[in-house]
Amino acid sequence: MSNNEPNNHYYEPAVRSLGLIEGATIVMTVGAMAVVQWLDEQPLQVFGWFLFPIEFLLNAVFFPGTETRVRKNGAALLEALPIFLLSYVLYRFAKGAISVLRLVLPKRPQ
Repeated sequence: MSNNEPNNHYYEPAVRSLGLIEGATIVMTVGAMAVVQWLDEQPLQVFGWFLFPIEFLLNAVFFPGTETRVRKNGAALLEALPIFLLSYVLYRFAKGAISVLRLVLPKRPQ
């Protein structure tokens, strides 16, 4: 079917519209960027000082020659997201490995 036929009430949109998921993703991205910008403008840099010891230890272990500096709030949050994600993945992996080991290893007699 096309719009060229007579008495046809079929409508083909010229441009594909955004769906709910795409629209929500755009709104959340813009909102997150606004929050990060607002946090960077705040005079009290809380998140940078929270992240500094964690980043300092990780840099000392994996990249000994690097200099660790205190970051602004927004930059510290963006730096912390991969660290927290990696921590969660390692936690889930360790929890799964322990449960598998409990199933595989024989129980000790008491």
